[in-house]
Formats: sequence, C-alpha cells, structure tokens
Amino acid sequence: MVYFALIIPIWVNAPRTTSAEVWTRLSNAGGWSGLPLSVLIGQVSGVFTQVGVDTAAHMSEEVRDAAMAVPRAIISVYIFNFCLIFLAMITLCYHILDVGTAVTDPTAYPVIYVLRQAISQTWLTTILAFTVFLLTFADISYLATVSRDLFAFARDDGLPFSNWISRVDSSRNMPLNACILTCVTSICLALIYLGSPVAFYAFTSLNIVALLQCYNISIGCVLWRRIRHPTTLPKARFSLGKLGIPINIAAIVYSSWAFFWCFWPQYYPITAANFNWSSVIFTSVLLGSLFYYFIWGRWKYVGPVVRVEGRKVR
Repeated sequence: MVYFALIIPIWVNAPRTTSAEVWTRLSNAGGWSGLPLSVLIGQVSGVFTQVGVDTAAHMSEEVRDAAMAVPRAIISVYIFNFCLIFLAMITLCYHILDVGTAVTDPTAYPVIYVLRQAISQTWLTTILAFTVFLLTFADISYLATVSRDLFAFARDDGLPFSNWISRVDSSRNMPLNACILTCVTSICLALIYLGSPVAFYAFTSLNIVALLQCYNISIGCVLWRRIRHPTTLPKARFSLGKLGIPINIAAIVYSSWAFFWCFWPQYYPITAANFNWSSVIFTSVLLGSLFYYFIWGRWKYVGPVVRVEGRKVR
C-alpha cells in the first residue's frame, strides 16, 4: 500500500517529460571519457538493488523442505522485486524534468525531489514515516539472517570467540549472543555516518563486492562438480535440468564482470571524497581473513556438518 501511495501521486500530479526524453536522451554525468564507460561503471547501482534477494538461503536450516522451498522463494522474490523496481524506475524517469537538480537535491534522494512536486509536505512526511516504519520490520529480517549466518559460522569454529558467539540461550532457544553482536556492529557502522559519510559509504561499498565474490566461489564449486564429477553431487530436489550448467556459467561470467566494475569510482576526476574505497577494504578484509585462517582458523575450523537427518551430503 505504501508503495502505491508513493507511485500513484507521482502519476497523477507530478510534471511529466516526453518519451523521447526518457528513451533517447543519454547523458554522461560521471565525468568519464565516454558514455559507454560511464554506463559500465554506473551498473553498480543496479547490482545493489538486488542485494538481499538470497536472504532465504541464509535461513535454510530453519526452513521446512529447504531444498525445494528456498529456491522457489528466491526466484519468486526476484521476479516480484524486479517488477516493482522496474515500475518505480520508469515512473521516476518520466517525472524527473531536471536530472541535475534531482541528483543534487538536499535530501540526496531524487525520489523525494519528485514527490515534493506531486504531494503536500504533510502527506510526504506521512508516507516517508510509514516507509521508515516498514524498513524497521525489514531490518528485523536482516537481523535474523545475519545473526543466523554468524551463529552457524561460529558453531563450526570459523570465527574468533566462536564459543561465546555460538552460545544458544536456553530460555529463549535462540543464539542471543550472535544477535547482540550483530546489533552492536550495525549500530557502530551507522554511527560512522554522523562523523563521516565518506567513511560510512566506504564500509557499505564492501557489501556488493563481497556478495559477488561469494556467488562466484559457491556457483563455481558447484559448476566444477557438475562438469568434472557429477556423480559426487546428491540428487537435487529443485533442478533446472539441462539449463543448469548454462545458467551457472552465465552467472559466473556476469558476477565476475560486475565484480570488476564495482571497484571503480562513480565520478571523475577522482578525489578522496568520491573514491571507491571498496578495493582497499575488500583487500584488507581478505588479507585479515587469510591471516586468521593460517594462524588459527585452519586448526579449529571443522566445516559444516556432514550429515543431515542421517543422509550424507558430502
């Protein structure tokens, strides 16, 4: 309802540009030498909109018949979100008369710039308040996902202080310490924004590249097994059939391609304020993880369980 409360007033009241302006006018606002290069660098924003579609996979241990339910949930969420995002994007493109003014709006959100032209300040404040309210519930889902991942990794001795992190509160029957650590870390990262937005976005920029790296590793391992050792894989409850290998290859190719461009700064000339610090942070985290693994982790980390309900899975 909130989604349509945002979209419909724009359709009805906001000034509208022409289809020729939307579909044929191209502009290079990034300062790079050519439009194709700017398009390739700008795809990072599109990749970011897909963050979270795999949330169900992180809760697999809590899902009944996860082998079938989780893939269906991921595909359904992806298609549903694509339709909503595409509709919202087309709506904004048709109702942003001046892209430069919208991008430099004091709120830093072009959608708010468009909404101010369509509805009153009171109605805008009300809708945004409901949006923040819904985002709070979305954050609860993220908390459950991240804390569950943290607990599972610590349970297998993959983290420092694993015994404390993986402890399950007997009265609540939940990994309370993992939830607390997730909340505290999130709050600390959010507080960084108050001191330096540049530093905050430097940390959050790690999100996309880390996910793409994980996708490449996980899909690559499955693809290698499917091609070289297909008999070692258990029969899948949810299978793409003959399309599985081509889809896996396409996923790795695009993830690798996007991974490369995600390290590029959005604007040129490059300054400390607009530099994409994800390369520095990603390398630091990677080196730190490797150091921990070779010094301590490889002697403690035992990996995930090898049996689920008595059936061998590896």
